[in-house]
Amino acid sequence: MSKKLILFILLSLSMSTYAQVKLDKAIESKVINIRAQNFYATLQQTKNPQLLDIRTKREYQRGHLKNAILVDYYNPNFANNIKKLHLDTNKPVFIYCRSGHRSGHAIKIFKKLGFKVIYNLVFGINEWYTQKLPIEI
Repeated sequence: MSKKLILFILLSLSMSTYAQVKLDKAIESKVINIRAQNFYATLQQTKNPQLLDIRTKREYQRGHLKNAILVDYYNPNFANNIKKLHLDTNKPVFIYCRSGHRSGHAIKIFKKLGFKVIYNLVFGINEWYTQKLPIEI
């Protein structure tokens, strides 16, 4: 092979690798760690929000955000249970727990499931309560 042909092949391979890296970065998830007041305002502005409470059933029964779907983070089938909901991964998903600890860890799972935008209530429902935001029982 000529040197020009080899150079062309190498350049083509490196360009396709570069394009793939750019593509991979373009589809990364956007995680927005957000405080209670802004979480509430964003929920209000979002048409048909996908809102998940990832606490236990007992915690959920004590009070939860309106229209929140319960998916227990501690359930060994957590990721599969989210898949079963058939949520739109192109639409934002809003997640919360008690203090923000579980939801902080759950972000990795939501990313793996392909969610593009993930809103995480950073201090959980605890801060929601302190801000006296609406709760359903």
